[in-house]
Amino acid sequence: MSQHSNSNNIWTGALLAGSLLTLLCQVVVADSSWQKETESSDGISVYSRSTPNTNIKQVRAVITINAPPEVVLNAASAPETYRETTKKYVEKNIFNHTGKNNTWYNYQLVNYPFIDKRDYCLRYDKYINPEKGIFRLTWQTSNQNAPPPSESVIRVTNIKGQIDISPDKDGNSSTLRYTILADPGGSIPTWIINLANRKSLPDILRQIRDASEKISKK
Repeated sequence: MSQHSNSNNIWTGALLAGSLLTLLCQVVVADSSWQKETESSDGISVYSRSTPNTNIKQVRAVITINAPPEVVLNAASAPETYRETTKKYVEKNIFNHTGKNNTWYNYQLVNYPFIDKRDYCLRYDKYINPEKGIFRLTWQTSNQNAPPPSESVIRVTNIKGQIDISPDKDGNSSTLRYTILADPGGSIPTWIINLANRKSLPDILRQIRDASEKISKK
């Protein structure tokens, strides 16, 4: 694995930080199992639902971004998008780039206030098929690609997420749907985990929105 100065830190924000938010765009969540949690004045809606075999809820957030889908997907995949969060919480950040351009691994050791350190390795896969309207980024734990576990660090084993991006009618704006299940493990009460995941996810979408619109204006 090679050291990288920044992080594709999608999960970092999904565990802690941020504030509750809401929606300017009209978004329909087809699956009735999703419960709307909050709406923000800057265009973000947050939903959650129960998942089998865990008390950790899956969380989804939706936002409209003034940039084409491929620009948004590239911003969502870029370590630079999450640079400030990474600098604040990530102690180790190691990338392993595979032979496939759209598949990579990212090991992170994170250090949040008031809780034990945690680490994990995620596998990322990016899918682009403009003809079929597919713009997607997926990630899930792949700890066989992580360094050996440390007794002083809690190894996270249950992270799974996906970003789906669809174009508007003229292709100049996009709707981004971000779905994640993130269980940090350890002795953190479930209600705190669920609250933290709901509260922090909108901040991640804001980072993606700001990076996408900045690129789109160039």
